[in-house]
Amino acid sequence: MLMPSLYRRLLYLYPAAYRYEYGEEMAGVFQQAHAEVKKEKVLARAGFCARELCGLLLGSVRERVRRLSDSYDWLPGKGGSMEAKFRFPRATLLLMLLSLVGVVLSLEEARVIQTHYGGGSVPPEWPALLWIFGRLLLIALATAAMFWGAFFALRRSGVHRLEELKPWREQK
Repeated sequence: MLMPSLYRRLLYLYPAAYRYEYGEEMAGVFQQAHAEVKKEKVLARAGFCARELCGLLLGSVRERVRRLSDSYDWLPGKGGSMEAKFRFPRATLLLMLLSLVGVVLSLEEARVIQTHYGGGSVPPEWPALLWIFGRLLLIALATAAMFWGAFFALRRSGVHRLEELKPWREQK
C-alpha cells in the first residue's frame, strides 16, 4: 500500500487543472497495474515502480512546461496529449544500429581480405567513413532545425488554424 499512496501524493506535482481532470484516472490505472504486478518477483515489482515513478515525474515536468509555453509542439518525446500517433517499435533503433555495425564490419573484413590476398595495400576507410558520417549527421541536424523552426514559426503565426476553416457550403 506504500506505492499507491506515494503515487497519489506525487500526483500533486501536476498542475491542479490537469490533476483535477486526469488524477483519479491515473491513480486508478496505477492501482490496477500495481495489483497485477504484486504477484511478480521483487525485481519485476521494482522495475515497475521505477518506470511508473519516472514516468510520473517526467510527465509532471512536461505538463508544467507545456502550461508555461501553452503547447506540446516543441516538447521532445511522445507529446503530452493522449493522441494516437505512429511510432516505430522500440527494437527498430537497435536493429538499425546492428545493421550499420554489420555493414562496417563487412567493409573492414573486405579490406583485410583484399590486403592479404590482393597484394596491394589499401588505406583504411575508417577516417573517411567517420568524416562522411559526421557530415551527414550535421546536415541532418541542420535540416531538422530548419524544419522545426519553420513549423514553430507557422504555428505561432496562426497558419495551423486554416485546417479548422470550413467551406461556405459546410457553414450553412
